Amino acid sequence: MRALTRTDKASPLRALVSAATIAALLAASACTTFQPVAGDPVIGSQIRTDLTPEGQIRQASATGVARLSLVGSVLSVDPDAIVLVVPIPGIVPELQRSPKVADTLRIPMADVTGVAEQQFSAARSALLTGGVVAGGILGVLLAGHIGSSEGGTEDPTNRQAFRPGMTILRIPIGR
Repeated sequence: MRALTRTDKASPLRALVSAATIAALLAASACTTFQPVAGDPVIGSQIRTDLTPEGQIRQASATGVARLSLVGSVLSVDPDAIVLVVPIPGIVPELQRSPKVADTLRIPMADVTGVAEQQFSAARSALLTGGVVAGGILGVLLAGHIGSSEGGTEDPTNRQAFRPGMTILRIPIGR
């Protein structure tokens, strides 16, 4: 009895589409933006606090780094202060063998001009996903994977197959 074998000529295209889909989903899930918070921020959330000029000087003297705003995770919220866990700038935790290095800062509410919480951004995600999809389609076109089902570009008799360097779109100007 003869074994059934299947040769799939579309496997490079399927692999490219799968990789582009995964890349689009991963990239889109990372699109965030900071939105202003009306009340107290939620404990554990990622926030950005904008500082007054006096608050910038106080934080610069405490941390050694001058910053207009601080981005970090909320550890606690008191009526008179916000306690943040802020990564230390200049230290790359991914390259160290130790856990992530961070400062715990107590920021008086008098030094805070605004608080914004990090949230998922659907608009940025849609733009990024559209760009990844357009790049994938362009990659497929330029790679020459579009042709007939009878062999694509490898078949020299196939005049309908797309070949790299072939004109895809012709726009007459001035006629």
